[in-house]
Amino acid sequence: MNQPPSDTPFFEPEENATYQLDVVESLTGLSSQTILHYQEIGLVRVSSVPGEFDEDALRTLRRIEHLRDTCEVNSSGLQLILDLMDEVERLRAELHRRM
Repeated sequence: MNQPPSDTPFFEPEENATYQLDVVESLTGLSSQTILHYQEIGLVRVSSVPGEFDEDALRTLRRIEHLRDTCEVNSSGLQLILDLMDEVERLRAELHRRM
């Protein structure tokens, strides 16, 4: 199934960089209300600096919107999927270390 190209610009986050809410809005195409809602319900973690988002938060926000757009997943489903994706990444990293 072909998806139309996203209006969200391609962006490769800098390592250890943090971004203000208005920058995250433009990078993800999400409203500040949506971003803060995802943060409030625990889907997105903020960086160690209050009010800023790191590269993990950007990646998570993009994953959330992809899942909502393509699979029509609700918040509970999103949390479950994100937890499973985090676990898969952790297990892959552990397997890579053992090799």
